[in-house]
Amino acid sequence: MKESLKWFSAYIGLLTLLIPFALLPLSVSAHLGRYLGRLLKIILPKWHRIGLQTVSERLDFMQRHPLWNSGNLQPGELIDQLFANTGLFIAELSKLYFGMDSELMAAVEIRGLEHYTTAHARGRGIIGITAHAGNWELMALTFGAKIHPVGVVARNMKRGYLDAMLEKIRLRHGNHLIYRDSGAKEMLQLLKNNGVLGILPDQVVKPPHGIPANFLGAPAWTSVMPAKLTIKTGCAMLPFFTHKEGGKNIITIYPELEIPQQGSEAERILELTTRMNSAIGEHVIRHPAQWNWLYRRWKGNPGAAV
Repeated sequence: MKESLKWFSAYIGLLTLLIPFALLPLSVSAHLGRYLGRLLKIILPKWHRIGLQTVSERLDFMQRHPLWNSGNLQPGELIDQLFANTGLFIAELSKLYFGMDSELMAAVEIRGLEHYTTAHARGRGIIGITAHAGNWELMALTFGAKIHPVGVVARNMKRGYLDAMLEKIRLRHGNHLIYRDSGAKEMLQLLKNNGVLGILPDQVVKPPHGIPANFLGAPAWTSVMPAKLTIKTGCAMLPFFTHKEGGKNIITIYPELEIPQQGSEAERILELTTRMNSAIGEHVIRHPAQWNWLYRRWKGNPGAAV
């Protein structure tokens, strides 16, 4: 009861907070959002500690990677930037929630669209894998409005008011929602109809639905659903990511990941899942302060670093 009351109070507080950000001009809302992020760092010390710990554990691996371009960025600096970006995300989310998103969506730039066009022309559907980085909600809505509707795969929040809030955002511009635990048939049908399925697999998923796969230099429990669906249907798996660049939201679509043809089913699933994690990891390395480090992604780490 006490925990439920805490969540509901947070929900009411968030809704109240969103209203002024929605009403203000976009530039002012964004500026104040960054200040909100700094405040969140102070009032959410547990998240701050988790962020510092996870970044510290993975920073050496990232800095040794050829794609690293953030210099001698330190854990504290990275987390400070992340909280500022989180506040900006909330400010933009307010525009999406209240339907005041035309200016925000008009400014989104899409790169690599030819990779989507090539994959879609094959007619076997597309799984767009992405991450909790940048404004992933804006990415799905913009792609749905400008290019093709998206079936967004989501996890049920187990609190109806939170599901309703997210649904209000996600069901705009022709997109629809598929809940992960009960939507297998719907996912298969969407792919059969050459649709686009959006999945965020950068979360802990334990067996039997998850396996340990390398992610940023250490094994992490990862969902096998994207790999299983891709291998079963022959659809394309395309990495879709979004990041901030010069104040703009940029969507980048990368070439489809190669589907392994050799080995047992389990070996093929592991190989494709690892390739998926590698694509996500490369995006995190390119834009380290825009991914959600405030979550224990390596919780219950199933092995030593690889």
